[in-house]
Amino acid sequence: MRAGWLAGLLFFCLALFSWPLAASPRVVSLAPFLTDMVVQLDAVDQLVGVLDDGQLPAVLDAVPRVGSHQSLSRELILAQQPDLVLAWTSGNPPELLSALESWGIRVERFDPQRLADIADMTLQLGELLDARVEADILLADYQGQLTALRRPLTDDAPQVFIQLWNDPLYTVSDNQLIGDALEHCGARNVFGSLPILAPQVGRESVLAADPDMIVVLDDGPTDQHPWLRQWQQFPQMRAVRNGQLKVMKGDVLVRPTPQIVQGVRALCSLVEPQAEMRQ
Repeated sequence: MRAGWLAGLLFFCLALFSWPLAASPRVVSLAPFLTDMVVQLDAVDQLVGVLDDGQLPAVLDAVPRVGSHQSLSRELILAQQPDLVLAWTSGNPPELLSALESWGIRVERFDPQRLADIADMTLQLGELLDARVEADILLADYQGQLTALRRPLTDDAPQVFIQLWNDPLYTVSDNQLIGDALEHCGARNVFGSLPILAPQVGRESVLAADPDMIVVLDDGPTDQHPWLRQWQQFPQMRAVRNGQLKVMKGDVLVRPTPQIVQGVRALCSLVEPQAEMRQ
């Protein structure tokens, strides 16, 4: 009887080790920020296709491209035989995503517009990519740094105009990441209440708002930036009078991943001296 029991146990163990492990999903990413998230979660081996924005890291050199922002190819996506497509709700064609789902492919949509949305997305992707430990570590670091950077939004908080483009003038509302980051730094967005994510405004409206600071999201030195030279023609503005015309690189506040905390830190470093001066 004992021999029979041992034989049964041995058979069970052999069968257990012979069972195939659950295969990781074959993943296609249709947005640069989602591709960044897969890299940050150490799940590159699951990627079988990515959207090419011309800025992909070298670690993805061997991953097939499935098109660019304006030329996503459903044929190239299908050729990779994905189990999971990571999609950008407001940046990918909805008809393409619906077609992929109609062919039995799982499509998960993401569109983080707030700092808190990035935390939620990190946890969701950790589950989808079986990278829960990596997601927890990434999230703890992100939230810890954000907590350290948070400043209270007081009644005398500095008023800031964020400039995305010059002609025509484009800014941001508080319904998207840059506006949310500005509030996190303890400053008020002079056009934060507008309903559009990136509204167009008139120069007269900016003059009327009379912000304490103008921050241009672009490359280049502050002293030589042509957009700021135009504002210097209005010395009656508080921002001009007090020398609060600033430039910072916009790309650090664009991609909604936990690494955006570096951009939040840069923005807070611009705003904080102005906030202290108003107290």
